[in-house]
Amino acid sequence: MGKYVFDVAETTYHKDKVYIPRKVREKLGLTDGDRLYIEVLSGGAARLVVMRKSSATKRILNRLDNPPNLGMLRGRITREEVYEDIT
Repeated sequence: MGKYVFDVAETTYHKDKVYIPRKVREKLGLTDGDRLYIEVLSGGAARLVVMRKSSATKRILNRLDNPPNLGMLRGRITREEVYEDIT
């Protein structure tokens, strides 16, 4: 785990809250609405993963504006053809 440490900061747990130091917030580029997932590892260690709210929203809106091309039906399809394998 030590090979992934780029910067070290100390924080405080107080009244059911963990306070993230300013230099960590700035280095991670945290903005309001970002979700932080905490994975508890063995030996009292934890891993913090930042999920950007804005990028997820942008991806969803892009998919709605530009849906994938799934093809088109040629001709008409009857109700019987849709349900023929059900019985």
